[in-house]
Amino acid sequence: MIFFQIVGKNLLHRPTRSLLTLSGIAIGISAVVALTSIAWGFQKSWERADSARGADLILMKITTRDPMGAPFDATLREDVMKLPQVTDASGLLSDLVSIEDSAPVLVFGWEREGFLWKHLRLTEGRWPKDDGENAVVIGSVAAGIMNKKVGSTVHIEAEDFTICGVFESDAIIENGCLVMALPQLQRVLEKAGKITYLYIKVAPDTTPAQLDQLRQTIKSKYEGFRALTSGEVARNNTAIQLAKAMSWATSLIALFVGAVGVMNTVLMSVFERTHEIGILLAIGWRRSRIVRMILYESTALSFLGGLAGIGLGVASVKIIEALPWMQGKIEGEMSLKLFAIAAGVALGLGMLGGLYPAYRGSRLHPNEALRYE
Repeated sequence: MIFFQIVGKNLLHRPTRSLLTLSGIAIGISAVVALTSIAWGFQKSWERADSARGADLILMKITTRDPMGAPFDATLREDVMKLPQVTDASGLLSDLVSIEDSAPVLVFGWEREGFLWKHLRLTEGRWPKDDGENAVVIGSVAAGIMNKKVGSTVHIEAEDFTICGVFESDAIIENGCLVMALPQLQRVLEKAGKITYLYIKVAPDTTPAQLDQLRQTIKSKYEGFRALTSGEVARNNTAIQLAKAMSWATSLIALFVGAVGVMNTVLMSVFERTHEIGILLAIGWRRSRIVRMILYESTALSFLGGLAGIGLGVASVKIIEALPWMQGKIEGEMSLKLFAIAAGVALGLGMLGGLYPAYRGSRLHPNEALRYE
């Protein structure tokens, strides 16, 4: 008990300095939580959207790193429909488009008779009547942000489209987008006869082995194409990979600064308590116990900063999600796994930041330490 009382007393000896160090750790951990949560949430949102559309496989061109997918000839659908186990296929074209004064919005073009529409829930209005109608349906979140309703007009590229319906989806990304008939978007984007993804359904009795065989057939038959699951499409998306890389790069910088702060605080504490450490060594404390005392101090400081950082990170994500220009575009992925990683990083920082001060403290000679003023 006395051992831990000494650890607590040392942390409270310079409360302002300890609080500033704790704040530095909290900022670093909050960066880890917020940025990682957003990156994971971005991936989960795309996975959820792809899964909700009811496809077993998604065919895409992999010879490009374009995050929106590389356009290819929509006539490939007819050839894919002839493959064993394939029961249906539906093409999709997508792009980020500036709409009036709002931030760029994701716009999808779907085959009007395809199965991609089935997972959406129409809350107002109707679906587009045919491929020739200049009409779009808008997600509920996008409608709220853009202040649009059924009958409103939206200016997309150089054309005006009438909103004929408002829908909701289980995927937040779709709630923040617009959907129109595929030929309309092909015309607007000047990509006639092109799609970026082909969603494929297979027979219900298809075995995993048959599904793998179908994927291999597509890979060998169509050079430069792959048939992936919804999770694989999201993991291979350049934008998601970049978001993850940027989140960790930014977090590592913040964590490095936090680790230096912990080391500086604990090292200064060791210097100021040289005389005290000399007394502890003189009365029989082992050097290993001095090491544990200093490491406990740095670890406790970091862990408390980590807890504060987790709370700050969660609050930051909620604030970002609520921003008008971010609604319908991102959602944080909060989980026990993320919090465990953050807490583990905080403990690791404490250990790392306390190693050198612990070494210095344990190497003090009792006689010299007792004469230190």
